[in-house]
Amino acid sequence: MKKEKVKRLLAVLVSAGMVAGMMAGCGTEATSTSGSGAAATPEASSSGASSAASSTSSSSAAAASSTDESSGSSGVHEIYTVSERNNLSGVVNPDMKSRADIDKALPEEQKGGLVIGLSMGQMGSSFFTQMHEAAKAKCEEYGYELVMFNADGNISQQSADVEAMITNGVDAIILNPMDVIAAEADVKRAVEAGIPVIGCGVDFATDVPVITSVLANNFFGGWESGVYVGDFFEGQHIKAGMILGVMGHTIDESRMTGMMAGIVYERAAQQGNAFASEEDAYMEAYNMFNELRDNGKLSSEKWDFEVVAVNGDGAWTNEGGLAATEDIIAGNPDINLIMTGSDPMGAGAIKAIKDSGLTPGKDIYVACCADGGQEMFPYLENGEMLCTGYNSPDLTATAGIDLIHMIFEEGYDASNLPAAEDLPTGVITQDNWKDYYDPDLQYCKVLDFKWETIDEIRAEAGLD
Repeated sequence: MKKEKVKRLLAVLVSAGMVAGMMAGCGTEATSTSGSGAAATPEASSSGASSAASSTSSSSAAAASSTDESSGSSGVHEIYTVSERNNLSGVVNPDMKSRADIDKALPEEQKGGLVIGLSMGQMGSSFFTQMHEAAKAKCEEYGYELVMFNADGNISQQSADVEAMITNGVDAIILNPMDVIAAEADVKRAVEAGIPVIGCGVDFATDVPVITSVLANNFFGGWESGVYVGDFFEGQHIKAGMILGVMGHTIDESRMTGMMAGIVYERAAQQGNAFASEEDAYMEAYNMFNELRDNGKLSSEKWDFEVVAVNGDGAWTNEGGLAATEDIIAGNPDINLIMTGSDPMGAGAIKAIKDSGLTPGKDIYVACCADGGQEMFPYLENGEMLCTGYNSPDLTATAGIDLIHMIFEEGYDASNLPAAEDLPTGVITQDNWKDYYDPDLQYCKVLDFKWETIDEIRAEAGLD
């Protein structure tokens, strides 16, 4: 994880529906639900670098100083400078600048018995339920109280919720914003009142005074699966259908671009013409996905890879994946791969393949970017699902609480954490699914996670 950490700091772009979900409760609980509005699904949350199984990627921090033909005169690769980044959520320039001078209202004295304010943009699913249970258990362990507000998709209500926490004098706030731009003012008000804030699910701009944000890397969740798919299909033509939860949503567009990047990266190496850097593969896939978005299909003789149909209405559900795959197979019965942003859609795809009289894992393979829910492990074990990506609501729920504990009770210096910290990712397959399986959890087991400061990350990258 150390080598990949530099490249895998999230830069999730602003979107009201881009909520990755966080804690729904902890310790002694006081809950307020108010407001109205559409809520994002938890399956649209996402994933960083796995320590339970070896990574399929060989990212190197040395790429930070790449000066190949795709880099500008400053040595910064073009992929870090493109202006339209909706499908690049997670691709961040590793040359991060210090945030130590930003006032984040970090506590001057250690204390326990904390009251934590939790502002959720929305709630309601098995993913969020699992986070709720994990967060409660972690807070009970520390003896903390949680005051939780659910804005139910209403941006104005979320702002009012944060104001209520400030008025009530909570010790720290975990903020899962519906709109990251609108929430900047909420963060600043809290910090001015002396209350530190940790973001969750999306990352704020680097100059916003959050301590950090806890979230998963959408692009590299897809990349992990894509490298595996590229290796699996070595020497074979790929004729794929693609399913996104919502076309235009930064999470799945980034996951799919990452998967395509992994595929072409492997293809290039197999052809004996490897990319000069992984960033070159990112750039290639970025352009390919933009073409796919514009035209609804893509054919690359160079990479022996085509996407003949794209469905952007999968809604991150079994039902959405089923309907989308039925439509794709009806028009393209000779495809050999379905690519999905989340494995609930992948499960629906498997059913559609069976219903069409074909065999998943033989006639058509199903590759997913996330989430590793308990119900997916049988599909992985029997080979009906080629791969999926690691995603843990338990880790998502507890990481921010652990950081608050470290700061308030252990004296951890959190003054120079990056704007966002990646949670682990990893590709889960028929060969390694047992490494991720925990029979007592609804999703994958909790992997090790270590907070790293900007100074530590830059040192690993050889930038200082």
